[in-house]
Amino acid sequence: MYAARSFLLCICLLALLLNLGWPAFAFAFHGVSDREIVPGDILPKISRQTVMDVPMAIPAEEGITVLLFWATWSPRSSEALELWERFSNDYKGQLLTIITINAERDELSSQDMKMIDQYIVETIPNLPVIQDEGLILFNAYAVSALPTVFFLENTGKVLHRYPSFPTSAPLDLKEELDITLGLKVRQTSEEKASRGRLDYQPKNNALLHYNMAVQLYKKGFMDKALERMVIALEKDPQYQDPLRTLEGVFFPNGRTPETEASLKVFLLENGLDDQVDRIGGGEPIMLEVPRKIDAMERMRLLMEKSNPSPGTSQ
Repeated sequence: MYAARSFLLCICLLALLLNLGWPAFAFAFHGVSDREIVPGDILPKISRQTVMDVPMAIPAEEGITVLLFWATWSPRSSEALELWERFSNDYKGQLLTIITINAERDELSSQDMKMIDQYIVETIPNLPVIQDEGLILFNAYAVSALPTVFFLENTGKVLHRYPSFPTSAPLDLKEELDITLGLKVRQTSEEKASRGRLDYQPKNNALLHYNMAVQLYKKGFMDKALERMVIALEKDPQYQDPLRTLEGVFFPNGRTPETEASLKVFLLENGLDDQVDRIGGGEPIMLEVPRKIDAMERMRLLMEKSNPSPGTSQ
């Protein structure tokens, strides 16, 4: 009898918490749907106001629309937002509309709204944000993890769905975006399988030093990463990945006479005169900018490297 009463009490408490919209239970249950939204599905066109009261068509009338669902309490959401903020600059000129959708919780207090507004100003000042009140879009798209990204055609057809944000997300999403925009051809399974095989086999442990440079850069040790890039080029001048990566570091927003001059000075100061004429000989390798290094700090470090002060030895 006691066990039965305890069970009934638990059921009543659960029902009460759900009715009150307790955040933990709201998170556990919202997004529940009969099935996932998958590529090939065609969704109805809708219109929503952004937090700046700008009407947004979903999907946009032309090109590709990217929807990014996020929340302030999701640690990975901030990384996804930063990535798409950068993509909005990298893909200027393309028929691409990026819309972010805040799926915080079912009900928002005035304090919640202030916190979200501040988060938007600090994290995504240039991207449109739709506040998903009542999690209507969240549930309509059957989102099960935050962040989640959808690529849509202007017809409403779902082209791609990418839940969560693993470490491979920046590369995965860039590749898929390039393919979707027609900037790149999708590789066959055979081509993907051969990706890891190098066309050129580096000599004298140059590959070892290059890989160390990449890891140091990703951890935010710009100075040490550049030193390893130099060593890799010294070990094998014919191995071009280090130079292509230096181009990516020096040309984060594209190659200009100023940034090219800085790279040339850097190469000359480090005794890599033979590499100067090879600048622009291939596509730059772009590494993810570590969060530890912001844009201003990176430029300062690069200027110090390419324009050493008098009396400083390289």
